[in-house]
Amino acid sequence: MINQKLNYVNFSQKELDKFFALAKKGDSTAFKELSGFVRDISYSYFSSKFKKGKIINKEDVDDLTNNVYLAFAEQYQKIENLEFWLRRVLFLNFVNFYKKNRSQRLLDISDFHNLKKDEVNPGNAVDAGKILSILTQLSEEKQQIIKMRFWEGLKFSEIADNMQKTEDAVKKMFYRTIEEIKHKM
Repeated sequence: MINQKLNYVNFSQKELDKFFALAKKGDSTAFKELSGFVRDISYSYFSSKFKKGKIINKEDVDDLTNNVYLAFAEQYQKIENLEFWLRRVLFLNFVNFYKKNRSQRLLDISDFHNLKKDEVNPGNAVDAGKILSILTQLSEEKQQIIKMRFWEGLKFSEIADNMQKTEDAVKKMFYRTIEEIKHKM
């Protein structure tokens, strides 16, 4: 990633359009300025996703930023509206990354026992061990519902389909399980 941060925030839309037009005509200085802008905006966007926990490591932020830059370098001659293109490409790159890596972010309950203490968010560490020990004591069916709801982020209807149960039955079991966990805490 770029070590020096250039300030492109002060560019007006008119200036960006001017750089864009010049870059399309082959002006390498304008292309350099514009590509720096694309990199900065991309890095800022993906960094915000990292801070929200949607992207797990900084290397992915750099990779996604570079993907957007490469797409820009390949396509800039064909781009009609830079702002629209950039918003669309940022969003689609993130969504594709998120979907592709979602399964890698899901952990089995037993995987939590192998985490080091410094890998757990300190705000959650107080009850995390106790919750995990309670979860391991639950029936396989209850564990499965909890995993699908929290770890996989599935809707009740999706869980019901996976378990071949009615949505109402899954909801009832889910909420009863949550109450059971609360009671054991």
